[in-house]
Amino acid sequence: MSKPITEQSKRYVIHASSWIICVLYLLIIYLLLRWSNIAKVPAAYDAVIGALTMTGISYLTYSTLQFYLPNNRNYWKLFSMAAIFSAISVTITRFFILQFVPDENLVYLDFSLPFRFVINFLIITCVMTVNVFWNIQEELNINKKRKDESERMVRDAELYNLRQQLQPHFLFNSLNSIIALIGSQPKEARNMTFQLSDFLRGTMRKDEKQFTTVQEEINHLSLYLDIEKVRFGHRLSTSFTYEEEVLSASIPVMILQPLVENAIKFGLYNVTDEVLITINIFKENNILTIQISNPFESDQPEQKKGTGFGLSSIQRRMYLLFGRTDLLHTERVENTFISTLRIPQL
Repeated sequence: MSKPITEQSKRYVIHASSWIICVLYLLIIYLLLRWSNIAKVPAAYDAVIGALTMTGISYLTYSTLQFYLPNNRNYWKLFSMAAIFSAISVTITRFFILQFVPDENLVYLDFSLPFRFVINFLIITCVMTVNVFWNIQEELNINKKRKDESERMVRDAELYNLRQQLQPHFLFNSLNSIIALIGSQPKEARNMTFQLSDFLRGTMRKDEKQFTTVQEEINHLSLYLDIEKVRFGHRLSTSFTYEEEVLSASIPVMILQPLVENAIKFGLYNVTDEVLITINIFKENNILTIQISNPFESDQPEQKKGTGFGLSSIQRRMYLLFGRTDLLHTERVENTFISTLRIPQL
């Protein structure tokens, strides 16, 4: 299993920075010693031993502070640790130089120890600062990922809840219609029961999906319309208008049914004549647009409003899916009510 990219990047930075420190430290110490008239051999030994020691201290620093995040009151611990590591590095460097360089060439060594300590302290402090800032960035990324995951789970739960509310909302209406038909039209009541069964079976298959194609959504909507046509008979007619290219477009699952249900409720409940509901689907500028139109009688007394679940559920779902509140628009043009739903194609 491959490691996360962040961990690979961190290891790369650790190795790269440690060996960059090694090379730069070697060059600087060697040039300073040669500038101070130290012989080439002692200067080379000194530079190599000091550079390797600082490289080891750099790795030790990264390892020690791998998961350390100091609070505002604990930054003094970093400086104390840097001082301790600097003292260790100077001690190790002095010990090995004494093993490889003759005593007559080491007059400068004790004199240079304070300067070595300061240089090593600054380098180690820089290494610690880089490591701490990296840990802080990692912590922020982890917290952001955890927050995003939590918000996604809440959003998915709410979307699921909205869809589950839609099923009993429609189911209760259909069952009431079946009850009303049992006495007067038992054959129609039986057909409607079979259609309702097919519709609910299709709904259950969609429970795990957030999006589907326009083609699948139209097929599912047709089952719903078959049930409604049993309820309203010849009074309900529907007309679909769309190009073939929109059938493969992406659309939220069961988003059309509440729109059409709203059109039926306001188009047929106060009207005795035949009612035509038109559904126009087209795609423009990577936006899938769905317009559903139904007539209404403006001079009829206002019907009982009900729960208002349909359009409000659509508005809420579009916000949860796309983070926008301007995707659903309704308007009245003379005696026609038009619902327009715009769906960005991701």
